Amino acid sequence: MIMQRSTFTGSPIALQGHDRFADRMRRITDGLLDEGALLTANLRISGGKAPWFALRVWTGREKTVEKSLDAMGVRSLVPMRKGPDLRRRGRVIEGQMMPVIHGYVLVQMMALSEYLAGLLGLEHVIDVLGGCERPMRLSDNEVSRFNGLARKGNFDWKRPVHLVVRAGEPVWITAGPFCDRKATVVTPGKKGRGDVVVSIGLMGGEVPVTVPLALLKKL
Repeated sequence: MIMQRSTFTGSPIALQGHDRFADRMRRITDGLLDEGALLTANLRISGGKAPWFALRVWTGREKTVEKSLDAMGVRSLVPMRKGPDLRRRGRVIEGQMMPVIHGYVLVQMMALSEYLAGLLGLEHVIDVLGGCERPMRLSDNEVSRFNGLARKGNFDWKRPVHLVVRAGEPVWITAGPFCDRKATVVTPGKKGRGDVVVSIGLMGGEVPVTVPLALLKKL
């Protein structure tokens, strides 16, 4: 009978230090983002324009992610709009500012998969829209146009929209990270304002997204 040795020599890898695995991974992430931010900034200084991408994040954490990216020197943007007014005990409370599209943050960075993968290490970030290898790109002009429309109040909750959409109806998205994409209405709006839920085909699946009615037009 052949006896097997159960004795191992050597020392465990990466156990000599006092930092945790999560801390080491955070340093790797921060290093990649620092490098990506520097290259992107140098490109802007030299007159070039890096593309924009959309990060999918936890709803309600959009501004937190934006602040984290800004602190690292990564250019990011969450276009905002005025939300619905609320009524409390007969009083009208003015609507608060909210993202135009919940759950997304726009980021400008060099289109290299390792830098985009570094974004996934940030807290509250779920993924890069389209994936790190073949992400959905947005031009600098489109981001400026989208943000300009938001600043003008075009997507505010109370802004009336002369558009009626029904569940199952195909529509076209006119601006933002899903610009020029076909969508299908899931939950229609009934008051000529506010938001509707649409389904967008991405990467072989359907992604539900809540968007302002003002962002849509009929095919």
